[in-house]
Parts: sequence; C-alpha cells; structure tokens
Amino acid sequence: MWYKILHAWYLMIPVILGGCAHMVIVKYNRFSVLNIPLATSSFGANKTWRGLLLVPLLTALFSLLWIPIGQLHSQEILPVRIEECLLAGAFAGLGYILLELPNSWMKRRLGIPPGKLPDRNRVLFIFSDQVDSAIGVTLAYTLYFELPAVSAMLILVFFLLSAFVVKRLLYLLALKKTKF
Repeated sequence: MWYKILHAWYLMIPVILGGCAHMVIVKYNRFSVLNIPLATSSFGANKTWRGLLLVPLLTALFSLLWIPIGQLHSQEILPVRIEECLLAGAFAGLGYILLELPNSWMKRRLGIPPGKLPDRNRVLFIFSDQVDSAIGVTLAYTLYFELPAVSAMLILVFFLLSAFVVKRLLYLLALKKTKF
C-alpha cells in the first residue's frame, strides 16, 4: 500500500508543476498569441487555446522529473523512458483541461460569469471546479498506466487535496485571482 500512496503522490508532481507554470504564463501574459478563447459562448473567455496547448505540454515536460525520482526506488513505480514520461504527462495535462470544459459549459448555461462563483451553492461550485480536473487526471493516468481502482482513488483524493492547497498558495502569491 505504501508504494501505491507514494506512486499517487509522484504522479501529482508534473500536474502540480505544470498547472503552476501555466498560472505564471497567464499572470504575465506569455504566449499571448494563443490567448484566444476556445468558444466564449460555450466555455467563457478563460478557457483558451493557450491553456489547451500549454498545460499538456508543461505537464509532459515536468513528468521528466519521474526519471530521477524513480531511480530512488528499488521497485519500478514510475516510467523510466523519456517518451513514456512525456506521453503520460501530456495525457494527464489533456485530461486536466478537457474535463474542465463540461463544468465551464454548465456554469455559462447557469449564467455564472467566467472566473466567478455564485453566492447560492457556493461550496458545491468550489468542489465542482476542483473535481472536474481531478477526474480528468485520474482517468488519464488510470487508462495510461492501467491502474487498479485503489490507485485511481488515491490519485483522485491526492489531486483534490493538493488542488486546494496549491490554488490557495497561487492566490497568496498573486498568481491567481481567486482563492479556489
């Protein structure tokens, strides 16, 4: 069980670092040529081509950290080949972004502006804003690595825990406009 827990945390590293790097890019408006909404009427102005393209790329690049981390363990709990790391990381980043889209679409249908939370059912919307990408990353890793259900649940829980902490930290560092 210890290795399943460790494995789940290690899988979060590129997702967390890729997401943080993306927030720095957004904050300083880098790659502004890609800051084009995917479909404003459907998802709002905050879901852009920049995010769709850069989050999977950044997550893939940070997944290369698995190689030196994996060498610390006698059991092979992480990918060891560069191409395997890059593919798994890109898949996780894509899962992160793509599963945010249905939630954004639903909020636009409910008249909730991009980047805002309603007063009514606020906690539910805070949770849904985290769980959508958590499910996307969990599905991506579970399918790619053919993980058992216990590992998938650990990834989902660890993603949610780390998302609340990381997003709060990004807010405190003024890299994110909202706390959640």
